[in-house]
Amino acid sequence: MEYRCEENDKSVRTAVETFLHRYFWLRDVEGTLALVPDNVYSIGTGEGEVALDKQAMRRLLEQETALMSDPIAYEITAYSQRQRAPGVWDCFCALRLHLEAEEGTQAEYSIRLTLGMREQDGRILLDTLHASEPSHSQEEGEFFPIKFISEGSGQVNRKTQRELLEIIEQIMPGGIIGGYLEPGFPLYVANNSLLQMAGYGSYPEFEEDIGGLVINSIHPDDRDLVNREVEKALANGDQYEIEYRMLCRDKSSIWVHDIGRRTVALDGRQAIISVLTDISEQVHRTAHLKWEASSDPLTGIYNRKAAEEQIRHAMQACTSYLFVMFDLDNFKKVNDTYGHQQGDVVLNAFVRQMLHTFRRTDIVCRLGGDEFAVFIPDLYDVQAVKNKIESLISAYQQMMETDWPSARAALSAGGIYSQTPRSFAELYKLADDVLYEVKNEEKGRAKILEI
Repeated sequence: MEYRCEENDKSVRTAVETFLHRYFWLRDVEGTLALVPDNVYSIGTGEGEVALDKQAMRRLLEQETALMSDPIAYEITAYSQRQRAPGVWDCFCALRLHLEAEEGTQAEYSIRLTLGMREQDGRILLDTLHASEPSHSQEEGEFFPIKFISEGSGQVNRKTQRELLEIIEQIMPGGIIGGYLEPGFPLYVANNSLLQMAGYGSYPEFEEDIGGLVINSIHPDDRDLVNREVEKALANGDQYEIEYRMLCRDKSSIWVHDIGRRTVALDGRQAIISVLTDISEQVHRTAHLKWEASSDPLTGIYNRKAAEEQIRHAMQACTSYLFVMFDLDNFKKVNDTYGHQQGDVVLNAFVRQMLHTFRRTDIVCRLGGDEFAVFIPDLYDVQAVKNKIESLISAYQQMMETDWPSARAALSAGGIYSQTPRSFAELYKLADDVLYEVKNEEKGRAKILEI
């Protein structure tokens, strides 16, 4: 059956009908693409049928028509539309597709389409398309519009499934999830890839575990961020892009890259549909690179560059602080007497002592060689910290006398306590001057100057 329409008619329904005619009956790739803008956003019923721009949609159309070039007869069984904004319409239509399969077998397939139509340069174009079946899920590897072949020919379906699985693996590494644009984003769809990403065996299991709300599938620490970013993005347009942690069935989490867009669900409610890609490996790799760039490779604490940045930020918020520099006296003799490998053991042992001595919020760093420092923000009991430093000096000296006695090593410390904001360069100069006095007068002790 050919569904005819006047292509020069600017009505929204005629624009929809023209798209359906070119797509199903004519199987005209170029003619279909002429009715969509470059930023078209299309999600079909199959796991791999996702296009986030015109180029991706072209690839999908070419793959579909290569698998099935014959016209597909169809009839529109329901249609409705409403204007969302000037020049913008949301449309819904239900279709019944008819196909003559092998050996004259007839097959039918029903689908539902939600379409976003937009007036652009005097034409009405389709910029959003969401196709779905009247069910919650779809068999893995199915490819719209040829699932209905399985009802007419099992042999063709099996061959098609193998080919389409290969295509999907290349095109769609992530999953699809949809939620109503309401508090908590009530769930209305999730495909098999999404369920597998999160470790679920079925849609009902996933729906029950998250209490029917998409927000509950997101890590608690990221939920406010997602709510805020989605709200901000949709206030300025129809699409958003965000990264966050998604909870898995076993309560672990994965990092996902989420590209979502506003749409209208089949029941007419405002909704969002998202394509999620697992980026955990990329995030962990990036985090590791950042850690390497900010850490001392031997001891794992902050290096000088990272410490400067951390102290700069801490200085902006704190009202008082203590900055202390430490020097491992006679450390060269450790290397000369026991070897550089043992020297590395000493450095790591001292860092463990520092981390045990100071708070987790204090900034402990290696400035270079045998020179270390600590920045202690919001300090109110200076004497208590002085006592800690004296204990650290004693512990280090006892360790050296026990395990590396020939080095005759000691630990000297010099620093300042102040309530005046200063740059790292100023802190370093002031503390280094105090440390210099200590080393000249008597090594193995600490001096704190209050200024």
